[in-house]
Amino acid sequence: MNVKTMLLGFLMHNSMTGYEIKKRFSLSFSFFSGLSFGSIYPALKKMEQEGLITLKVEMQDGSPNRKVYTITDEGKKVFLENLGAPFPLEQPKNAFLARLFFFAYLTPEEQLASAKSHLGSIKEIQKNLSAVEPQIRGRADEYQYLCYSFGVRFYDDLLRNVAQVVEKLEKRKPEQKVRSPKKRTRPNMKGGDP
Repeated sequence: MNVKTMLLGFLMHNSMTGYEIKKRFSLSFSFFSGLSFGSIYPALKKMEQEGLITLKVEMQDGSPNRKVYTITDEGKKVFLENLGAPFPLEQPKNAFLARLFFFAYLTPEEQLASAKSHLGSIKEIQKNLSAVEPQIRGRADEYQYLCYSFGVRFYDDLLRNVAQVVEKLEKRKPEQKVRSPKKRTRPNMKGGDP
C-alpha cells in the first residue's frame, strides 16, 4: 500500500494534524512498511494539490498554529478504490538474506558478527512492538489489531530464523574449513595486455 492510501485511510476516521498522523503512523505502520516519516508531509502536500484533502490552519494563542487535514469526497472515493483494487503478491526483500548468500566471502568472525548484529536489531524491534501494544490495543479496531498481531508473529518468525543461523555459525568447529569461493582477479583497467 502506498503512502497516499495509508494517509487517506487515517483521515477517513477524522481530521488530523500532521503531528497526529505521524503519531498514528508510528503506532500502526512504522514496523511493517518501508515508509518513513519523511514521506508523510510531501505526500500530504501533493494530496492537497490533487484535491484529495483540504488543509485548514487553526490559529492558537501562545502555540504554533495547527494545520488540520481533512479528507474530501474525492479523497474518500480514491481511498476506497485503492483499498478495493486487487494487489499483486509482493516479493519480500530481505537485506540479511542477500548478505547471507555471500557469507563465504567473509571470515567466520565477520559472519558471526553480522548475523548477531541483525539478530540484535530484530530483538530491538520486538521490544518496541511490545512497548506499544497497550496503546494499540486501546485504540485499534479488530482489523488494525489483527494487522499488529500479524506483524508481531512475522518478527517472531524472523527472530527464530536468524537465531538458527547464529546458532549454526557458533557451533562450527574451529577445524572446520569454511569453503570460500575462488578469488577473482580484477581486470587490467589500464588497457593493453594483462
